[in-house]
Amino acid sequence: MKNYDKYNLEDFLLDEDFRLWVTQHDQNASDFWTKIEGQYPEKKVVMQQARELLLTWNRNQSELSDDDLEIQVSRILASTGPRVTQPFQYRFTTTWISVAASALLIMGIGWGISHKMQKEQPASDYKQYVSQVQVPMKEVVNHTNQKMSVKLPDGSVVALSPASRISYAEAFRHNRKREVYLSGEAFFEVEKDALNPFFVYAHGLVTRVVGTSFLVKTTDTNVEVLVRSGRVSVLAMKDIDNQRSRNTELLLTPNQQAIFSTRDNLLSKSISSMPLELIKPETQSGFVFMDQPIHKVFATLEKVYGIPIVYDSAVMEKCSLHVELSNEPFFTKLDIISQTIGASYRVSDGQVIVSSEGCD
Repeated sequence: MKNYDKYNLEDFLLDEDFRLWVTQHDQNASDFWTKIEGQYPEKKVVMQQARELLLTWNRNQSELSDDDLEIQVSRILASTGPRVTQPFQYRFTTTWISVAASALLIMGIGWGISHKMQKEQPASDYKQYVSQVQVPMKEVVNHTNQKMSVKLPDGSVVALSPASRISYAEAFRHNRKREVYLSGEAFFEVEKDALNPFFVYAHGLVTRVVGTSFLVKTTDTNVEVLVRSGRVSVLAMKDIDNQRSRNTELLLTPNQQAIFSTRDNLLSKSISSMPLELIKPETQSGFVFMDQPIHKVFATLEKVYGIPIVYDSAVMEKCSLHVELSNEPFFTKLDIISQTIGASYRVSDGQVIVSSEGCD
């Protein structure tokens, strides 16, 4: 279950289930979100803002420029925001406006207003990308056998792997969008700039972020994007014009990865083979579980690794765990837990699905 009590405006805008409810009017989804609104009445205003932003964007996505989007966001936040007399008032400064606007841009329903050259002539080759750019470009090639640090005009840092190359505009200030073209492998640490999203074009795949760290690796047959921090949105370049399709864009969070097959143009989401701890366990005991209910065990793993774990809480209600874990990799921990309680698991669409017949 997601922590809706911690959701802010950006979280609702980027929540795929919430977006589908707003845009497709599914009755089951409507019942669910009405229930959520009832459980968290303090979220009613922010949910209303998110709904109106999504509906406004949906109606006008082909006409709105980035500046128009900010104006619409500002208007909606002002018109639906709480009154001054209400406690815990949101202050809708330019920062909040920027966050909301960038969330709409990053979540993928605005792909159609992306780079004009890519819309007109989507290419799948690095040289073709670069040759079509209309601004002065700088290319960096790593001929060494070690990673090379490259500082971009906005302060973002790229760790460029051997035998790899990137091209980017000499000055990002001349272009609202920060765009990098990659051949090979690179790890990006992107400076946050909500008004100027960051794009990486690599072998038929577009990766879009606002500020985060992630790895992009290209081979002859695949492109891999692995997220270490923040949120990343990826889309096959062939689908840029297909902006009304909700199934072509993937949102990635830390420890999730996307794999794009250049042979059959298929894009899939999974989990990193070696997920990293995003935070430390809250208690000193860490991963030492002494007769802990299984829901607390899974909650700890979810929080530390940021990976959703889906299971039937009713079936596993009586399951508990008595085991001492420490520095084992994430999947080793899952193996031990599953074997201990007689369960199994699989990875699907960036989450762990646990199957169990229950415990006595």
